[in-house]
Amino acid sequence: MRLADWLKENGRTATWLAEQVGRDQSFITRVKNGSAMPSIEVAAAIQRVTSGQVTAVDYLPTASSADPVSLTAEGAAA
Repeated sequence: MRLADWLKENGRTATWLAEQVGRDQSFITRVKNGSAMPSIEVAAAIQRVTSGQVTAVDYLPTASSADPVSLTAEGAAA
């Protein structure tokens, strides 16, 4: 499940999720919008917070997504 979809379906915001995973709201917004890739640590934290509904696999680019080379990985260090 896409992060944006999970947040919408569960009535949560990027700000709320950022607080839960200990990252900046602007970074979580970029992850939600698909313009940034979370580190494996952040992806794991998101997976825990979403009870496994959003997994690391959900961030893998598809043929119809943005150029994966332009995506940035962030969030490894707090």
